[in-house]
Amino acid sequence: MNAKYGATNAEITETSVKQDDTVKEIDLSVPCKRRGWWRVSQNLLYGLGHVYNDLCAAMWFSYMMLFFQAVLEMRAVIAGAMLLLGQVVDALATPVVGVLADKYSTKKFWHLIGCAVVTCTFPLLFIRCWGCRPGINTEYLSWWMPFYYAILVIFFQIGWAVVQISHLAIIPSITDNLQIRSELTSIRYMASVISSLTVYFITWVVLRATNYSTFIGPSDDYKFRDVSLIISTLGIASCIIFHIFFKLKPPIEEKPKENGHAVETGEKDSTILSAKSKIMHFLQMPLLYQTSLLYVFSRLYWALSLVYVPLFLEERLSVNANAAAEGSELVASVPLVLYISSLFFSFLLKSNINKIGHQVAYLIGSFLSLVSCMWIALAISPDAHVVQIYLVATLIGAGSSITLVSSLCVTADLIGPHSHQGALIYSIVTFADKLVTGIAVVAIENYKCDDVLDCPQYYRGVLTYACGGSAVLGILSLSITTITSKRCKP
Repeated sequence: MNAKYGATNAEITETSVKQDDTVKEIDLSVPCKRRGWWRVSQNLLYGLGHVYNDLCAAMWFSYMMLFFQAVLEMRAVIAGAMLLLGQVVDALATPVVGVLADKYSTKKFWHLIGCAVVTCTFPLLFIRCWGCRPGINTEYLSWWMPFYYAILVIFFQIGWAVVQISHLAIIPSITDNLQIRSELTSIRYMASVISSLTVYFITWVVLRATNYSTFIGPSDDYKFRDVSLIISTLGIASCIIFHIFFKLKPPIEEKPKENGHAVETGEKDSTILSAKSKIMHFLQMPLLYQTSLLYVFSRLYWALSLVYVPLFLEERLSVNANAAAEGSELVASVPLVLYISSLFFSFLLKSNINKIGHQVAYLIGSFLSLVSCMWIALAISPDAHVVQIYLVATLIGAGSSITLVSSLCVTADLIGPHSHQGALIYSIVTFADKLVTGIAVVAIENYKCDDVLDCPQYYRGVLTYACGGSAVLGILSLSITTITSKRCKP
């Protein structure tokens, strides 16, 4: 054909081939998009898997001490011992769960068992025990009340540990992609923040809808009961949705191959020996324990903030008569602001944490945490305006969200492709934080004055020095971890 009328036969042929390739490429992109939407929806469903635990944790750390001391009228030392007991049981159960979850059955099965145990125990923790009505024989209450709640705490913390470790271990079980792991970790934390926001919003609504009072007292037991029952209902619903719709599919790279063929049944013994050697390899790595410290200090800051912010607000009301008009509303509204801040910064982290780096993000979070503690020490006096309290709560939420997400991302990087040891590694990383948090709370309560007038700003000092010390130790651990990670990699 003449060139002025169009292309030559060769050009026509080449064009048709290119068009065919384009058609094929478009056709192949359709299932890829479907897989992308499937992955996004599964990621969101994964976030639902820890909602029940997060609801319980927000209630446990924020209002358990307040409920035991103000409503049940327990001594501060006994209330602190209850929290320590829970943390010790959680710490001891964590490695056991990690080993069993890697060895027997599936992660979702263990998750379901843990949810069932939590359902049977958590609501009872915030309901006045049988025979514990105010005004009865104090000698009877002196042993029965601690015994009753101690049994509940033990079983609740075992169930909580089962849910936490099995849910964390799902991350390396479904993907080897570090970016997706970071995304799942961020989604998990955002779900945690939303759950905590829900707890504080429900608490605020219950406090406003019922007979409103300035201080929390024994007559407010039904308020905590109602909040715990509502939370349990929401948690059970999220657990059911997770188990029905979330599909646990292991990554394709997880199947071991040799010379292009899958490992046969007769080779399982060598695979088991290889797995054991990898476990010993992880246990001998200093980087594992340094990574654990990052998580420990981020969790310690978060836990102490949740425990002592409500008690600090109650302390402020008792010292400052002018602040009494604010009422107990601050007990719910300030933690609410704290978690709104956490939610906002977790959204920022979701898309930017891989750009700035996990360790840099941890440093930024620790710095914000330290600034909040310094602000409390220098400016938050009993006469301070409530706006300052909300601003400090914003900084606390920002610092805790950034450090927690980045420390879990560092842990996921440490695990790498070794997903079959994921539950064990996460249990080692989370083991120490349970013990450290419990011991810290008992020590703080042990040194508390019996008379408020003897130490009118005790909990202000706790938020300043205990939380600030956690932030400083986190920065020191980060510097050591950074040096070590440059020398060795898992």
